[in-house]
Amino acid sequence: MNEVLLIAGMCGGGVATGFLARKLRGEVRIFKRTVEWKRLILGALSVLLFLAYMPYLFSLEEISNQIGLQNGTLPAAQAVLLVVLKWITYFSLAVCMVQPFFQKKNVRDFTAFFVPVVLLLNGIFLKPYAVFVTYKTAYYDYRIVFYAVCLCLAACISGAALWQTVAERDFKEIGKRIGKAALFMLIWLMGFMPMYFPQLIFGHIGQETAEFTLTHRLLIYTCIVFMFGGYVCLRKKSREEKLFFLIFLSLSGYLQYFSYNAHRSGVTGLPLHLCNTAMVLMLFAYMFRWNSVFYFTYLVNVLGAFLAILMPNTGEHLLTDSGALIFWYNHTYAFVLPIFGVALGIFPRPNIKMMYKAIGAFSAYVLLAMILNGWLNNSPTLNPAKDEVDYFFLYSNFFVDKFAFMLPIRNNYVLQFTIGNTNLVFYWLYDLLIWAVFVALMFVIWGIYTILYRTADAHAELARRAKLMRVDHAQLLKELDGRSVKEPLSPEGAHMIKFTNFSKTYAGTTRKAVEDLNLEIHEGEVFGFIGHNGAGKSTTIKSLVGIQSITEGKIEVQGYDVARQPLEAKLKMGYVSDNHAVYENLTGREYISYVADLYMVNEKDKQERIEKYAKMFHLEKALDSEIKCYSHGMKQKTMVIGALIHNPKVWVLDEPLTGLDPTSSWQIKECMRQHADEGNIVFFSSHVIEVVEKVCDRIAIISGGKLCKVARVDDIQKEGLSLEQLYLQYAQKTTKEDMESERV
Repeated sequence: MNEVLLIAGMCGGGVATGFLARKLRGEVRIFKRTVEWKRLILGALSVLLFLAYMPYLFSLEEISNQIGLQNGTLPAAQAVLLVVLKWITYFSLAVCMVQPFFQKKNVRDFTAFFVPVVLLLNGIFLKPYAVFVTYKTAYYDYRIVFYAVCLCLAACISGAALWQTVAERDFKEIGKRIGKAALFMLIWLMGFMPMYFPQLIFGHIGQETAEFTLTHRLLIYTCIVFMFGGYVCLRKKSREEKLFFLIFLSLSGYLQYFSYNAHRSGVTGLPLHLCNTAMVLMLFAYMFRWNSVFYFTYLVNVLGAFLAILMPNTGEHLLTDSGALIFWYNHTYAFVLPIFGVALGIFPRPNIKMMYKAIGAFSAYVLLAMILNGWLNNSPTLNPAKDEVDYFFLYSNFFVDKFAFMLPIRNNYVLQFTIGNTNLVFYWLYDLLIWAVFVALMFVIWGIYTILYRTADAHAELARRAKLMRVDHAQLLKELDGRSVKEPLSPEGAHMIKFTNFSKTYAGTTRKAVEDLNLEIHEGEVFGFIGHNGAGKSTTIKSLVGIQSITEGKIEVQGYDVARQPLEAKLKMGYVSDNHAVYENLTGREYISYVADLYMVNEKDKQERIEKYAKMFHLEKALDSEIKCYSHGMKQKTMVIGALIHNPKVWVLDEPLTGLDPTSSWQIKECMRQHADEGNIVFFSSHVIEVVEKVCDRIAIISGGKLCKVARVDDIQKEGLSLEQLYLQYAQKTTKEDMESERV
């Protein structure tokens, strides 16, 4: 009769709530937020379900103490069936607590299709389940009453989900949706396994989880795999999906912890061990986005859980023992879940101010634990059974057993005083030492977090660039219109260097080092790029050769886009930098051969060109000596040979004559002229006006990052001007404009 009443109540509640949720329209303003009536009612039912489950959760299921199936109250097959029913019911109730707050279809479909079946099975097996839980047949046992209330509330939430699903009339996809809902259940079910299930089914088997045994190491590896696997699976999901994952997992940890620990006797069952606090704090931190609570778990609980995982205190519990399982379950959650919160972007990365706040909160926690340990262990009123109270291991020999030097500190520095009939005992220096070591480790963890943040940022930047490159490559293929990527993007520019609206802005500043530069340099020219120090010459050249990125505009070399076809563009260029950086432990010949191999020069051409240029620059005898023995001029000439070894169509030099003796300068200038006369481009920067005027065919003047003038050298001379006069005219004008803009 009771089973019939329960099933009728669940069906009636489910149908009524579903009908009400279907018909309700409109919104209500609550807590300064506008909420739909339907969501408000379902949310209220979810909260009521959570509250109704608490009395049942905080009670002891008699079956949890049974080891093996041989001596149970129920037959083995029936016990297995009922514990599995308990398992899926536990999971279903948790889903019903969370589902109204999220719009995930697979969660709603599970609530609509599977939860009613689970509830019906509970109604059918209510009597044997009562025996299974209480070893009694009385339905009025408070655990069964609250359990029945939970089933009715879950039926109401399930009915609303079913009505919403039916209203969508997507019956063609019903099979796929049921399959996805079943997959959702299989993925999440392990998180809700009753901790006594393995010992009930298999008895006590496996090894003790002592420090660094095989079992211990496997459990550590499982924790690491869970952390990285969860991150990889979730990092590309939406924020709502990430939040659902974290709240649902936190709810799982909360329910599992209290189902095992809450019924423990008196004060020893309070969740005041550091890692146990995480089981409570994480749920409310994620539910209500409480930053201060979250960062305590992130900066304190994670460290505590990590140390506990390395130094497990499961005693003599075997692997299948519920005590050992709940230890690993809780500490894995306490370690992984806060890390997920920052890694998945739910909470921002903490700053040092938050770190200091966490230290303050941790200090208050240690002080509280110290007071409670000293008081509760010695209070006949609050702890008549004399159960050991050891919050944060400040009272027991846990750390002393691992670090023997702490024993005299613990025993010799004791503070005792009496309040009423209680003699309070505090190991004050021992507790202070533990606090200090933990705070020091917090700063170590902070350093590790910082390194991980930088690594994550670098990885994200690489991923961003890779994505941009893939998009650019796809666009490049489209623009090439069937031509090979090794062909120039702009065939009409195959005989020039072309700057189009080129600008460069360095990170950390809004000022443009080069602004809107438009310039063409043609084959057969020696082109001089002149300007004062800081004018933008080197910035332009380094962007041309691919050392620096291009902020705006584009640069083309022989028709190849420098940004989008970098390899092809670089193969067309030879570059002599302004700092003659070479591998000084190599010989000159080794360095040049190395550069030739990079440019894929065949052996015959390589040897011929090495001999040609070594003779041209008078380096025959020095070529087989180490470069570190060379003079400045010899190093510069070695770089010149390396830049010319592949016979580039474009030769780029940045301040090539600085610090050279007259002979070396003359040799390089002659080489530049010869290379241009062979139909190539020579583009070099300098602030030495006389050299540019004698060597160049055309020049460009840049000042303050802006291109001021482009002209042929012989045209300037025909106008009766010297290049120096022209340069000073534009340089002084630009300097004056800059000064006026700064005043403004």
